[in-house]
Amino acid sequence: MAPLASPPAADAGSGLDRVRVVLVSPSHPGNVGSVARAMKTMGLTDLVLVAPRDAEVLEHAEARALASGATDVLGRARIVPALAGALADAHFALAFTSRRRELSHGVLALRDAAAALAAEVGAHPGAHGALVFGSETYGLSNEDVDRCQAIAMIPANPDYASLNLSHAVQLAAYEVRLAFGAGQVPASASREAVDVRALDGFLDHLERAATDARFLDPASPKRFATRMRRLFTRARMEPEEVAILRGLLAALEASQRKDS
Repeated sequence: MAPLASPPAADAGSGLDRVRVVLVSPSHPGNVGSVARAMKTMGLTDLVLVAPRDAEVLEHAEARALASGATDVLGRARIVPALAGALADAHFALAFTSRRRELSHGVLALRDAAAALAAEVGAHPGAHGALVFGSETYGLSNEDVDRCQAIAMIPANPDYASLNLSHAVQLAAYEVRLAFGAGQVPASASREAVDVRALDGFLDHLERAATDARFLDPASPKRFATRMRRLFTRARMEPEEVAILRGLLAALEASQRKDS
């Protein structure tokens, strides 16, 4: 059997374009659409369905509606008759199951499993990985698991470990994204903070206004100036914020003069 064609690159250079999500015998079109959406939010674009109950599931109205902005993932998805075809070019496949089995496979917690997949795919240029999920009702058969290199388990609440298919895919895709180093959160843009001279000017203004308002007794100032300096130094105010506060103080002073 010829290898499945690779999809367009996702998160170029990260390796995520070489990770495939495989759904074995999915039964609900809505779940297939939700899986496509879950994948795309984490940068995965390669979806393969193995013998879905509805042969036209990729065109089903519910699937397309729940895919939302990820209909392109549905549009590129493929359907194959057996799991062997979905894994034809996969070098490392993770079987997702919540059932303990008497198998020789290693069972890894999801985060460790994602790291193992990323290491395997990253170590070999052109290697592909797969995340394999069973049907909503029956999960994966032992034969399906036998075709994978390891079992991944999501450490859910042991008293209620039931996850919707798309939720399981979302969690797995998130961990894989992190494992491939594609989950960096952009740093916040730096902002200009006032210099010491501007801060000193504001604090002097604040102390005068507090004294004029009889809030501060200059004969017994206690630690007013020290505490205000600590407060506004920690705040790292921007010049515009200092200007607003000084404008407010000036307006209060003018109002006080008018009333006196």
